[in-house]
Amino acid sequence: MKKSIFPLFSFVILFFPSAFSQSVISNFKSSLENYPQQLPYEKVYLHTDKPHYLLNDTIWIKAYGTMEKGGATPEPTASVPLYINLYQNIRTAPIVEEVLRLENGQGVGDIVLPRELSPGNYLLTAHTAYSVEKGLEYLFAKDIWIGDVRDAFVPRVALEGNLEVKFFPEGGDLVEGLLSTVGIKALGDKGLGLPFHGYLVNDARDTVDRFESDMMGMGRLKFRPEKDQKYQAFVKTAETEWKAFPIPPAKESGAVLSVLLEEDKEEFEINIEKQGIDAEQFWLFGVSEGKLIYETEVRTEQGKAQLVLEKDEFPTGIIQFSLFDNQLLPLAERLVFLHPFAQSTVAFNTQKESFSPKETVELELLIQDEFGVPIKGDFSISVSDAGQVINPKHAENIFSHYKLSSEIKGAIENPYYYFDPENEDAFRALDNLMLTQGWRRFSWKEVLENGARPEARFESGLSISGNVKIIGGKEVKEPREITMMINSLYFMPEVLQGTTDDEGYFKFENLDYYDSVAVFMQAYTEKTRKATESKINKANEISLENKVQKPRPEKLITGIDGLRNGELDDTYLVMVGEAQKMMEQFVLGREVELAEVVIQTRKLMEKPDQRAILYGNVAEQSITVTPEHYMFQNVYQLIRGRFSGVNVVGDVNDYSRPPSVQIRGGTVTGNASGREQMGGAQIWIDGHPVDRVTAMLLNMVDIERVDIIKSLARSTILGGPTVNILTRTGNPNPRLDEDPRLGMGNELLFTKGYMLHRDFYVPDENIEGEAYYTDFRPTVYWNPLLESGLDGKIKVSFPLSEGNKSFEVILEGLSENKEPVFGRYTIQVD
Repeated sequence: MKKSIFPLFSFVILFFPSAFSQSVISNFKSSLENYPQQLPYEKVYLHTDKPHYLLNDTIWIKAYGTMEKGGATPEPTASVPLYINLYQNIRTAPIVEEVLRLENGQGVGDIVLPRELSPGNYLLTAHTAYSVEKGLEYLFAKDIWIGDVRDAFVPRVALEGNLEVKFFPEGGDLVEGLLSTVGIKALGDKGLGLPFHGYLVNDARDTVDRFESDMMGMGRLKFRPEKDQKYQAFVKTAETEWKAFPIPPAKESGAVLSVLLEEDKEEFEINIEKQGIDAEQFWLFGVSEGKLIYETEVRTEQGKAQLVLEKDEFPTGIIQFSLFDNQLLPLAERLVFLHPFAQSTVAFNTQKESFSPKETVELELLIQDEFGVPIKGDFSISVSDAGQVINPKHAENIFSHYKLSSEIKGAIENPYYYFDPENEDAFRALDNLMLTQGWRRFSWKEVLENGARPEARFESGLSISGNVKIIGGKEVKEPREITMMINSLYFMPEVLQGTTDDEGYFKFENLDYYDSVAVFMQAYTEKTRKATESKINKANEISLENKVQKPRPEKLITGIDGLRNGELDDTYLVMVGEAQKMMEQFVLGREVELAEVVIQTRKLMEKPDQRAILYGNVAEQSITVTPEHYMFQNVYQLIRGRFSGVNVVGDVNDYSRPPSVQIRGGTVTGNASGREQMGGAQIWIDGHPVDRVTAMLLNMVDIERVDIIKSLARSTILGGPTVNILTRTGNPNPRLDEDPRLGMGNELLFTKGYMLHRDFYVPDENIEGEAYYTDFRPTVYWNPLLESGLDGKIKVSFPLSEGNKSFEVILEGLSENKEPVFGRYTIQVD
């Protein structure tokens, strides 16, 4: 890597570190290299179809997840469950909890907003089990407004004393006698940045420096703190009067690390100055995306040194430059963002320049990197009515999240402001941001403590965990055997068994089920396992741990703050609102008319029972399980000797060599003299073939009935004689109030499975709208499953709605190398 060192004064730079230093440096580099491998850095982002929603609306979601392990490029996150919560205003408990299944680091889903929500600011968060271990600040968070967008335009009210100003010395500390730059950040109402101006004074009330901020409420001042002097800054904004704020005191000794970065120059400077430190040898390291990308030994002359580095030698993004002494103790640190405008481009091409309402748009996209090379990757696209939906120009997107928001601490207001090539102030404002925001990835203390770190654990499936207690809340004092039955991916009940620890805690991992499911659980001690069910369960109660819900993270709530009424056409919004009200009244009217019919025809509307559909739900022999059958150990003991022509061969309690069911006219495979070689009838649970051991694990109380199919004519269709065990959990139309399990001390618990995938509805362009309905859909197209090939091209088509003026197209995604891609385009309507 190209690097050069230029002393401020004439002196000779020597590169002869001691053997001790070489050993320390080697260990340091090894620790830094191992850190991301042991604790990968995970990033999660949610692309939603729009930034604000109506009541009763649907939030359409595409999730992207990556992890950085120190390799050349990021990898898809190994996490599979992604937990999504929706919070209202400042309430700590979420009002919506969902789980999205990630495959190869991507997942799609949607959230149907509850009808009873009230208009206001909401917070949408996403986290994995791994990110929670790192801390709440690592959760993805996005502010959204729910309700009529016109209600979001609430003017700010300036309150006396709501100004907060913070000071951030460049490098970390002020040092007496050393020229230093200090970053300044002013926060006002709602914690948003406020533009300001001010001046710095010393103890004698002499003005030392004057300063002002950019529009984001950040600025800087430069001065040389003197010994035994205290400094104050007087700050004023358009919303507040003059207020005084103390400047952090300067240290007697230390080092200052400063960076001179200019947009129009191909090089940048790093200046190092020390005071009160005897050592002349220092080390400077540069870290980007968890990788050590720059290192050099620095020797000072008269306490100063200067480095001039070329920008093109460094990657795009945040670089953490850290200065260490020769014992590798950190002295100063500075964040720098290089190449902020080195972004991929998305070219949008349509068959013509302007369209009519409801016309079909043929859209072709060409995605290229900053050098014009086509990009292969995975993307999602949304098209919304710009007359109803406002996509703020500088709001968070996948590029600003991956390159900025996920890298530094704290909320960032209008994050794409710093990457807009049309924004003349972006470069300077971004460097101000680097001065005033903290590094999120790690602390050097974590890296240098190169001891045994716990292995990073990424959830590969859902888990159900909880506690067993004695009725009344008393703690258990011995392990409990626990049996659980849930619906799996294909809605076939899955039976799991395990043992709690001594305190009653249990956990089942790597599960795969969808939607909200009822989980039936039973706990008992080993010594009472063969007792009657009524004696087993009445002593225990079971509770589940909620892995979906997490405390609401501290996050700036902005909603769609900063918009102006002039950005929307009030006449058009009134027309859209009237159309929506008419549609809602029509739907409600239909619901009232149909209510009585629905009640009277409930039977007709029940879901079809697929468990026995292959034989028409009519078995040749069948038994319905009732409480008198709960005494049996398992289903094999139940059917033994109960049906003519049906015989159970083997020990019904032997799990290592499970019994087989022999049906007259059935088949026997292998050596008939060896019981372990016997085949016998097929065993099904809810219409799905299972092995014999799985059937043994079912508790009798969980079984609804057992069907026997043995005639040649009917069993041929099924592949042979069949025993079909129908479970209560597998019944698509359960009557929980009549479920006998609940009356026996068993626990009926509910938990969240993965979101079920739904396709976004796009109306047929050939179908005319109903007389009562005008198509004013705010989101007219959403497609989360787009892929570009080696040519970087994607083609989509969709009909527009009857909205007027224009439609906004937003494309987001990741390239094959996990680089973020963002593009936007406006479709004009005649």
